[in-house]
Amino acid sequence: MAESLSFDPIRFFLKGIKYAFGGLFALYLIFAVVNVVDEGEKAVILTFGEISDTWDPGLHVKLPLVQSIETYSLRVQKATFGESNYPHGEDEDILTAYSNDQQIIESYALSMTWSYDGNRVADVYKHFGSDRSGAVFNSVVRPTVVQVTKAILGQYTAQTIVQERAKLDTAIEDSLKKQLANLPINILSVQFEDVSFSEKYEEVLEQTAQKKMEIEKAQNELQRIQIETQQQVAQAEARNKAIKLQADAEAYQIEVKAKAEAAAIRMRGDALRENPRLVELTIAEKWNGSVPQTVVQGTEGNSIVPLMNLTHTK
Repeated sequence: MAESLSFDPIRFFLKGIKYAFGGLFALYLIFAVVNVVDEGEKAVILTFGEISDTWDPGLHVKLPLVQSIETYSLRVQKATFGESNYPHGEDEDILTAYSNDQQIIESYALSMTWSYDGNRVADVYKHFGSDRSGAVFNSVVRPTVVQVTKAILGQYTAQTIVQERAKLDTAIEDSLKKQLANLPINILSVQFEDVSFSEKYEEVLEQTAQKKMEIEKAQNELQRIQIETQQQVAQAEARNKAIKLQADAEAYQIEVKAKAEAAAIRMRGDALRENPRLVELTIAEKWNGSVPQTVVQGTEGNSIVPLMNLTHTK
């Protein structure tokens, strides 16, 4: 009885180790079997190195030691071409080209926003493998980007490259989508971030821009003078119109007055014809009762004869 109740520390220690290893093995199996794919990601399942399935976001179970997982983000990413990404500042990633008018583009930079095609995530593994740094993506996509941009830049003059950047971006984007259609990626947008011409051409552009500003300034000045001239002409026409209106008003007033006087004369003439003694009546109405003191006699009117004094004296 005493032997069965005795404590054996070595045996207890060995049991503890056994349970600990059992717990660790259980945790290992849990983490090795249970896998979580985050939202915005998709996973490729490899069974002995061969693609056997793809997983959407959620909780999944795999066979430990038999299956492995490669997870890819489906979120929008940005790749830049034409900038030196090397640690020592080498110029391996400087892109150059020629414009349609044979101007040298000493360097240019292009950015591309893209994402993996979630419907072709198995092809993502086939083309890019377990690339985490983006080096494989850059090595696969960059040659096509360089080839397309050089070809399209050669279709534009230097001036249109500078002035019609949006049109250039659209042309490159459409061409890249066609050229990279076999890859499991979605190209969302392409944009030129920098274009540098030779110093000589930069000076020509600056001089051209300066001349353009001077021409625009001269045109604005000419427009200002034309507007002022038009205003002066309008003011003069307004004054002439006012003078004409005033003259027309005065002429109309004179015409009305003349017509009124003519009408009055006609009325007096009609009245005289209808009443012959109207003149005698008018004279009588205006006579003040006085008579002439003298009269003229003779055929030549050179003899003045006094009349009899008819004035009554008191």
